Amino acid sequence: MKIRKIIMEEHVAEKIVSKHNLKRIIVREVLCDEVGKSYIERVGGDQYIAIGKSHAGYATVIFTYISGTATIKTAYYSTNWQVNLYKKKRN
Repeated sequence: MKIRKIIMEEHVAEKIVSKHNLKRIIVREVLCDEVGKSYIERVGGDQYIAIGKSHAGYATVIFTYISGTATIKTAYYSTNWQVNLYKKKRN
């Protein structure tokens, strides 16, 4: 999957920061494989989940993907089972 553009609406960014204490840069690090290769899986329709490393730890990003554009729906720090899934799939 080649993500060429990331869209995050302002209200989504505000929710991610206020509710999950996650900055925009962490979302970019996960989706752009800046720290490590992310694990991405389709979860239904055009919606995907990405679990990956960032400089702040592991993060999970839920997004839609259409024609190279990822539109962020939510993001949060990964739970233990998500980190274990990432390690299993990446090793």
